[in-house]
Amino acid sequence: MTDTLTSYRLIAKDLTASLQRKAAEPSVARETAYYEANIGRVKSVDDLLGDQRLYAYAMKAYGLEEMTYAKAFMRKVLEEGAASAASFANRLADDRYTAFAKAFSFGQGVSAAGADAASFGLAPRTASLSAPKLLADAYDFSGRSEAGFLVESRLDAATTQSVTIRLNAQTLAGRVADLSKVTPGEIAAAVAAQIDASALKGKVQAGLAADGSLFFETTGLTDLGADGVAGGTGRDADTLVSAGGAIRTLAIRNVPLTAGRTAADVGFGTDLGPDSMALAVTQAYLQQSLESEAGDADTGVRLALYFARKAPTLTSAFDILGDAALSQVANTVIGLPATSGAATSEALAKRAELIAKKIDVASLKDPAKLDAFVRRFAAIWDAQNNTASAPVLALFTGSGGIDAETLTNLQTSRAGG
Repeated sequence: MTDTLTSYRLIAKDLTASLQRKAAEPSVARETAYYEANIGRVKSVDDLLGDQRLYAYAMKAYGLEEMTYAKAFMRKVLEEGAASAASFANRLADDRYTAFAKAFSFGQGVSAAGADAASFGLAPRTASLSAPKLLADAYDFSGRSEAGFLVESRLDAATTQSVTIRLNAQTLAGRVADLSKVTPGEIAAAVAAQIDASALKGKVQAGLAADGSLFFETTGLTDLGADGVAGGTGRDADTLVSAGGAIRTLAIRNVPLTAGRTAADVGFGTDLGPDSMALAVTQAYLQQSLESEAGDADTGVRLALYFARKAPTLTSAFDILGDAALSQVANTVIGLPATSGAATSEALAKRAELIAKKIDVASLKDPAKLDAFVRRFAAIWDAQNNTASAPVLALFTGSGGIDAETLTNLQTSRAGG
């Protein structure tokens, strides 16, 4: 049996080639071809759950293969979606369900309506929407990343206008200081500029909320036409739009990404329908298949590959604690025992503090530092589980040598360094 460290390095040194080999396997290729050929006709929860092959493929892609039997449970996940913080998926501790609900949202969006004045003399209330999550410190739009969504507002009983917002390398070029580090303020300004260049100019405004989320709000407009004088027809006709009231509405809906783009999460536009998510799902399926096969031979390799995939998305030690596999890797590296499922919030907070002291989560976004961390895990895993097959350990075992437990302790003591 090949040791964990060697197996991980063989797969990770050229992950693209490893995934291509997995994609070429007859059973994987057959299921992927079926998914790609048929997912486009899925327009509802019933459509997805009604096709067992599509449903099973999607579940495996998101690491939920063991829950494929629980269709009633997954129906609730899908029907409530992930746009609301109170949705079923968002109330679950496992973020795989949130990711699944986002991927198969079937065109879900969010909407708001204005309201008439509560009493005489008060202005009618506007319609407003804030993104359900805060913007990150910066976004990399220098490559294929894109955020796309439709902003739509009903102006009166007979008129609705909209604009499709797209944030990518082309639309942001010349508008931001650094495409690889686009700030929340630059994102808000770019969205506002696209609105101002559309039919919604003066009728909807966008900006950055105090909490760091992207927000939209209906606004009032008085346009006196080409002559600038009240009254008139044709080009001189006046346009009067109320900022609020029961007639005014504001909606944000998903649109398919531009071909070849990958979704960037700015709070809106990430809950894309299945047809536009087909590529992302097939890639996730290949990754899951690769990790599962590796895990059949060596659990440590599966954990290493999974951690390497998830680590760049982590923001705090609590993200590690919320995932059993990530926790197992972290515990192995810093020498912590597995936590009890009955741990109190105070105990979890202390554990998170300890992990944060030993592991620089932010540094895991650096590929070189992440690779070094995962290799350290693999070496420790070998020391604890594969002493007979790890060639490096053979140098320290036997008469007068350093045993596996000692090597593990040495590795652990360096984890925070």
